[in-house]
Amino acid sequence: MSAGTSSGAGPFRVAYGSALRHYLLDPTESSLQVAYELGREAVHRQLSVLDLAVAHQEALLSALAGTSGAAEVAQVVARAGDFFLESLSSFEMVQRGFKEARRAFLLERRQTELSRQLSSFLADASLALDASDSLEEMLQLVTEQARELVGADCCVATVGVEGHPRIAEGASHPQDDRRWTTFVRWLDLAAIYRHIHLNGGSVRIGDEQLTGLPLFRTAAGERPPRGWLAASLTALDGSELGAIQLFDKHEGRFTAEDEAILVHLAQMAAAAIERVRLYQDPA
Repeated sequence: MSAGTSSGAGPFRVAYGSALRHYLLDPTESSLQVAYELGREAVHRQLSVLDLAVAHQEALLSALAGTSGAAEVAQVVARAGDFFLESLSSFEMVQRGFKEARRAFLLERRQTELSRQLSSFLADASLALDASDSLEEMLQLVTEQARELVGADCCVATVGVEGHPRIAEGASHPQDDRRWTTFVRWLDLAAIYRHIHLNGGSVRIGDEQLTGLPLFRTAAGERPPRGWLAASLTALDGSELGAIQLFDKHEGRFTAEDEAILVHLAQMAAAAIERVRLYQDPA
């Protein structure tokens, strides 16, 4: 096996060899703990699994050079294997943590960018110039970005007035899944608006609660959704304009953070809807 390729591999191999020799002479938990720390150090130095393996091979060959007899060789190899596995386990654990942290950072950055784009769009004064088309376009964009931000199968945003709960609508879901098309069409929006209002303007419900909730039985056709997250579209005077609803999160359940995101989007969308209405009725 060739030498490690990372610049910090040389000093690491020296430290690894010294620690392994100490462990072979004194195979205790405290000396094995050094192997764990070396695994963490390897990640800190941005070394690879190959670098770690090279360090172990060099240290093992050095240790075997002073052995005699099959029994002693077997003992050294076994103890060295335990040492290596301890280093490797901590290496993989810490590296996995870094990858998850980076993935979370990239996701947060993507969410921030989407939110910024949506905020700019909703603040655009030209939205109100063609009220009907702009309202439908705005609701469609809101559903698409809300669905991506939270990671849900379906999102629907609706605007209504007393007696007419669906005067404008936007919906986002997989185009090849006809179940959602039917689901959205048969939503009992008047009952849903009331339910969200009675729960303080936002609702987050999981599978077991939805099973006993009659709101979606007719709409679903087969079964209620696995999860429901909704927020009211509320005007500055407190009047209800409609709602944004998300169904069936891709992974796990809707969280409090998801709810906060949706409430924020609902507030931005409600402000844009009010501007459209001002242009429709300047008096």
